[in-house]
Amino acid sequence: MILHPWIIGLMIGHSALMVIFSIGVINAWLIFRGWDYNSTEEKQFLLEKKTYLISTSMNFALFTQILMLFLFETAADELADILPGAMCAVGTLSSNSYGFPLLNLKIVSFFVYFIWLMINFLDNQIETYPLVRKKYLGLILIYPLAAAETVLLFMFAFNLDPSVITSCCGSVYNEGTEGLGGNLAGASTNFILPLFFGIVILLLLNRFVLNHWNTGKKRIGNLLEFPLWIAFFITSIAVIISFISIYVYEMLSHKCPFCFMGAEYHYYGVALYIFLFVATAAGLTGGVLEMIPFYLKEPDSQTLRAKARLLQKKMHFVSLYGMSAFVVTGFLPFVIYYIKTGRLI
Repeated sequence: MILHPWIIGLMIGHSALMVIFSIGVINAWLIFRGWDYNSTEEKQFLLEKKTYLISTSMNFALFTQILMLFLFETAADELADILPGAMCAVGTLSSNSYGFPLLNLKIVSFFVYFIWLMINFLDNQIETYPLVRKKYLGLILIYPLAAAETVLLFMFAFNLDPSVITSCCGSVYNEGTEGLGGNLAGASTNFILPLFFGIVILLLLNRFVLNHWNTGKKRIGNLLEFPLWIAFFITSIAVIISFISIYVYEMLSHKCPFCFMGAEYHYYGVALYIFLFVATAAGLTGGVLEMIPFYLKEPDSQTLRAKARLLQKKMHFVSLYGMSAFVVTGFLPFVIYYIKTGRLI
């Protein structure tokens, strides 16, 4: 284990958040079992006071967990300076078998936490909390995700060994290397670029065609948002590694998806990933909001439907502009390189 300030800070931060999360889940279970808004008993009054407190604390905990993804990447980049063989965050993550699984889990958690926060925001806008039991059941179900994240972080930290030479990004993201990194680096642009733009076109068609038809087809279009945005995120990562990176570095052999996040490249990757993550999170949320059962028998079901549609429109707006910003930012290095040289790499 390396007693580095970033590692110690992440471990303390995750431990504190898990304590908050654990308390929240215990109370979420109590609220899930005992909630009855129509009841006039003191127990219901106490649960209503408790749900406001739990919602506030979980908003803080999950939002901080979302930020932990970016803090973890920063920590991995800082640790590369003391790990032999590491040139960037890739070297840190590949220094043991827990680094990349932890990163992948944090990416999945980012979207899950974002969706829960938006559903909680929607529920808190209505006085009767019509989604309270559903959102707290969701909170209970995502608790193992947060627990696994914390366990993996500790396993990763305890297995960091500064005496072991790790792999650099050039060897991990190399066409001749076996594994996911090598496969992504070696992906044919003749295949991945048409696939990427095909998904972008499908998202635009779905947004501007299906969503302007009758109610039935409009709902189908909204339900399609979820799988389409997952496909968009996966293909975007493949495009970043196999195509965008070589025009950022202006080197055919350098395909690292982390190096361009540093000051040397004016933090280009930071903006690129923010656009990608925000667009995907908003798009996924828009799809999930369509799955909320609007057939609830509560008196506020009409209010819930109206609030959900309004939030859904905002998510569609954010996702569309986020996707546009990602495409423009991502392909800008290619355009600049082609204008300067008049050729492709």
